[in-house]
Amino acid sequence: MKQDRISEITRKAIEVPMGFTQSLMEKTEKVKTPSPRVDKIGRSIGACVGVLLLLTGGAGLLVGKSSWAIGSLSVGAVTILSNFICIGKNKK
Repeated sequence: MKQDRISEITRKAIEVPMGFTQSLMEKTEKVKTPSPRVDKIGRSIGACVGVLLLLTGGAGLLVGKSSWAIGSLSVGAVTILSNFICIGKNKK
């Protein structure tokens, strides 16, 4: 009798946190996937920032600040490439 009670308490102590964990995992899945509208806005902002960095890098090359310009061009290219990769993943 006493052992059955201990088993029941142990079972409840295991099941309650597992249920809570499962509900949190389901909520997290919903949160980590943005809505299509938010995703589109984020891609637009990312593309604008990437183009701005490319233009800034080009202007830096014309002015003669080569190390600064190369860094800006590199970051702009990576930003735009990242946007294209994100678009490709979302289409699948």
